[in-house]
Amino acid sequence: MKAAVYSGTSNLYSDMVTAAKSLLHNSSVDKIYFLIEDDAFPEYLPPQIETINVSKQQFFPKSGANFKSSFTYMSLLRVCYTSLLPDIDKVLQLDVDTVVVDNIDELWDVDLNRKWFAAVREGFSSWKPYGPKYYNIGVAMFNLDRIRKDGITDKLIDFLNNTKCPYIDQDAWNRFGIGKIVDLPVRFNETMVTGYTEKPAIVHFAGHKNWTTSPMTPRREYLKKYREMTWEEVLGEDPDSGSNI
Repeated sequence: MKAAVYSGTSNLYSDMVTAAKSLLHNSSVDKIYFLIEDDAFPEYLPPQIETINVSKQQFFPKSGANFKSSFTYMSLLRVCYTSLLPDIDKVLQLDVDTVVVDNIDELWDVDLNRKWFAAVREGFSSWKPYGPKYYNIGVAMFNLDRIRKDGITDKLIDFLNNTKCPYIDQDAWNRFGIGKIVDLPVRFNETMVTGYTEKPAIVHFAGHKNWTTSPMTPRREYLKKYREMTWEEVLGEDPDSGSNI
C-alpha cells in the first residue's frame, strides 16, 4: 500500500488540505493520514484521507526539552510513526508547506533495504552538526519495518525529551540516522537549502516567510493551483457523498 502522512495543528489544516490535494493529483497514493489535534476535521475529506487525533499523546511531556519549540509537539511526533501507524511498513512524510507538482509514484519503489529513510540533502545549508551530510526531512520516505526491527523509536523519543534541538525531529533523525539514509534527487524536495531544479516533483516552501501570502514566494503558482482545485478536479470524479465533518 502506498501511504503518506501529514501532521499539523488546527491553524495548519487548510494547508494540509492543499498539500494533500496535490499529492492525490500527482500520485496513486492509497491512503493519506492526517495527524491532527481534533476528533473531527472541520471540512470534507475524501475517503483516501484518514484523520488521527494525537492531542492526547504521551510520548512527550510538556516539561521536555523541545515541547515548547515553535515547531509544536506535532514535529516531535514525527519520530513516533512506528506506534502511531502500527500497520504501516513504509510511509511518505510530507510537510504541510509542500506541493507535489509531478508524478512521484517512484518514491514508493525506492530500495530502502536496511536503511531507515530516504531524503534530500541540504547542500546549501551551513547547518551540519552531525557530519558532512544533513538531510531535510520535509519530504522523507520512512522504512517503518526496519525502524521497528532496529528498535530506534524509544532512543529518538528519549533524545528529544532531553536534548534541545533547533530542528527537533529533523535533528534527531540526522543524529541517529548516520549510515541509514538513502539520498534522493533534489527534485523530490526543492527548497532554498536543497536547491532548485528545472523540473521539480515536490516544491517545498520551507524558509520563506509568509509563504502562503507573499507574491514573491518562488513557485507560488503551484500553491495557487492546488488551493483553487476542487476535490472533483483532484480525483477526476465526484467525491464520495459521505463526509467526516
